[in-house]
Amino acid sequence: MTTTAQPLDRRRKKAGAAGAAADRARTAVTDIDHQLETIDSLSEQHRQALRRAADETARLKQALKAAGKRRAELVKERKKAVAKAEKARDRARSAETRYDKEVLAALIQREKERDRSSGSPATASPATASPATASPASGSPADDGVRESTSRAVADPPPERELPTKTTARRTAARRTAART
Repeated sequence: MTTTAQPLDRRRKKAGAAGAAADRARTAVTDIDHQLETIDSLSEQHRQALRRAADETARLKQALKAAGKRRAELVKERKKAVAKAEKARDRARSAETRYDKEVLAALIQREKERDRSSGSPATASPATASPATASPASGSPADDGVRESTSRAVADPPPERELPTKTTARRTAARRTAART
């Protein structure tokens, strides 16, 4: 080999090595570019997913708020319905109490009329003194039910001759028993 060939070979080797290094560097750059593109693509996908999640979060918060509002309305409506039901129950009890008082007043009035019409309680016969044979003053079906319960309360006739005070006490007890049932 000649002396001039040696520097050429060295330069060729250096140029080849530099070219190979440049190719490797270009390949490295291309690989990095691909990685950057992949990262950019993934970042965009993640941003979109985050936006969707934020939208879903907002929608769910809104749904929770609407459900809370509806629940509050229903609680308020329930309180009103309970109060209304209680008032209706009270009115029904009150009407029943008034009805009971009216029935008792009618029974007492009939008993008084029967007692006055028969004269004195000592001379009254057991059949006339019995509330079961009395004619109703109002004639309503409700009075018939009261008359039946009164007749059950005094189903046994009193003894032949009782003192007038015992007869009156027995009638009073019968009326009170009928009023309780």
